Amino acid sequence: MSIKKHQVKSKLAVAYQLMHTPEVEGHIPETELLYENSFKRMMKKHGKAYIKPDRGRKSRGVMQVERLKDNRFKIRQGSDMEYVDSHELWTKIKDLTRDRRYLIQQAIDSVTKDRRHFDLRCHVLRINGKWKIGGICGRLGKRGSVVTTSHAGGTPTLIKTLFTRHLRYSRRETSDMIQKVEKCVVKTVNNVSRMYPNLKEYAVDIGIDPKKRIWIYEVNIEPLIRGNFKLLPDKTLYRRIRYMRKTAK
Repeated sequence: MSIKKHQVKSKLAVAYQLMHTPEVEGHIPETELLYENSFKRMMKKHGKAYIKPDRGRKSRGVMQVERLKDNRFKIRQGSDMEYVDSHELWTKIKDLTRDRRYLIQQAIDSVTKDRRHFDLRCHVLRINGKWKIGGICGRLGKRGSVVTTSHAGGTPTLIKTLFTRHLRYSRRETSDMIQKVEKCVVKTVNNVSRMYPNLKEYAVDIGIDPKKRIWIYEVNIEPLIRGNFKLLPDKTLYRRIRYMRKTAK
């Protein structure tokens, strides 16, 4: 599936493109348009998946579905939980999505040592024809929540704090992981930007599983920084991105 100009805001279109890009395909969770067949197939294969609007923002409408024992399922929206039996599951999902365009994505176990969900927001800008990292910050979901954005109660966190305090990485592990994330993010943006030569900045959302595997959740083509970098205790990255925006082209 190629990405058309009018599909620029489609998360699924970008995911399909990256899933067929050899440089990064191993970092893309399995992602499909939400239908009854794709839903059942994903749940059978992975047991846990995220359902989110194809064109949503700020984690609105995101839910996690998890298969439990005894043919029961748990549906989580933010911190809210609901349990349903298998025979009523798809009816419930249809009711929650209301026939809007949603995608279903393999769930990644990107959690801290005390089981708080987290991800990384990676902001990238084009400076003098090359993609440069403007900043990377961690985002910690509030306890019990499956989403990490500040609009849903998440806490933007300095990346080194996330790695050392919450994931208990050593200094060497932290340094190595930051380098790997930066390399992965630049490769991702290099590929997506070929379809959209007029865009000069992106944000890439990244998860890291317990085996330290990097996963690309989605690429944002209208990235904001107020709800992420501006809320960090140290405003250095926020000021850096604002400055880079002035010279990005």
